[in-house]
Amino acid sequence: MDIIRSKCIEINNFLSISTENTELMDILNKYNYSEADKLVILERIIKFICYFSMFKDIVPFMKSLHSCIKKTLEVKLDSIDDLKKLLISNALLRFISEYINYSKMNQKDAVLTYLAESLEKLKLQPLIVNLGLLIKPMYKDQHYLDKLTSIDDSEVVYVFNSDNEIKIKKRIDAWFDTQAICLENQEEIRVKLIQEFDRINMTDARKISRASESYQKLLSEILEMFSLKLTVVSLMDSISEESLEPLPIK
Repeated sequence: MDIIRSKCIEINNFLSISTENTELMDILNKYNYSEADKLVILERIIKFICYFSMFKDIVPFMKSLHSCIKKTLEVKLDSIDDLKKLLISNALLRFISEYINYSKMNQKDAVLTYLAESLEKLKLQPLIVNLGLLIKPMYKDQHYLDKLTSIDDSEVVYVFNSDNEIKIKKRIDAWFDTQAICLENQEEIRVKLIQEFDRINMTDARKISRASESYQKLLSEILEMFSLKLTVVSLMDSISEESLEPLPIK
């Protein structure tokens, strides 16, 4: 068995994914990375998932982590050195998004502030442990897990939205990926975000009236998506470079 396939199987085994699943290898092959680069990428993924060792027996949790890894790899890396931070930020974004939507919280800004204050200044390992313990009950709620089986994986964080709202939010998510979001330019991005939301809504066949409650609700949720992005940016800024050093593989 070649070493690349062997590393993919090691990752799949950790994440309780079938060893027949070749999604990670397929993504790497799509971008024509060299064999040496593929090996470095997979070894860094293995080191990254070790941070989640205490949760590896929670299969839905590991499935979600697998989705984070796929999402990270689906955009070709400009530099392999960026991989670690991209994996961490995508994982934080997904897990916090899922938790907030699962809890169906009304005071989402307050929750984001609480999470930021609770998690910031922690080194990476305790940050992941604290966040993991927070969301662990979500991945043991069978009613929630049953609901997830009926939707596409990319729509998990929109589980309580209508089809049209999901479509708009996915387009906003794609727009976010084109923006260089940082704490310093947040007001500028917020203005552009509202303009982009209006543009998407106006060009949609089922556009939502700006005077309606549905419009205000969706705009509020999209601004909450932006607040979440800022929370993750803030958390990433607070993680010390020292805590980003790789863990030993056990």
